[in-house]
Amino acid sequence: MTQPKGRLLSAFQDRAGLTQDRPIQDHGSGWSHLWDSGESALWDRGEASPALVDAVEQEQELLGPFTADGRRKKALVPGCGRGYDVVMLALHGFDAYGLEISGTAVQEAELYASSEMKTPSSYHYGTKKTQYGSPGSVTFIQGDFFSTNWENKGGINAATTFDVVYDYTVRIDLCLPHGSEMLMIE
Repeated sequence: MTQPKGRLLSAFQDRAGLTQDRPIQDHGSGWSHLWDSGESALWDRGEASPALVDAVEQEQELLGPFTADGRRKKALVPGCGRGYDVVMLALHGFDAYGLEISGTAVQEAELYASSEMKTPSSYHYGTKKTQYGSPGSVTFIQGDFFSTNWENKGGINAATTFDVVYDYTVRIDLCLPHGSEMLMIE
């Protein structure tokens, strides 16, 4: 007996000409369509990743928000959706950038961030509720991670580097330069 397709998978397979056999770079229009049609509930957890919160609070040597010389670290969240993880990283002291292919998602993320940065929800913190003085900044950028159409937006350019990249959507490991370190959180 064949397993029934999940609603999220079906949304991609049922779109004319777009199947899971196509390269991931071709899926952007599918994500945008789902956001535009109000279907984000298919994957939206409604809060920052608890595993990421724990890692940021417990792995200070690796994931503290400042470099040894005191510079605030930059964090990138590709496929950030409504921006829960971006806001959480900023509240923990990072200058956080959310990259999202959907203009609708970017608008929703900006609304969410404007509220949460003023009055944060408790789910942005673990048991330590670590504070780093003032929060970092939040920037959302509309663009396709697999192209360069976002590299000159949001105050960044092609020479900008990120100290932390949190990926749970786009297999960023395929894009890391040789010798890079990557922390996997499940």
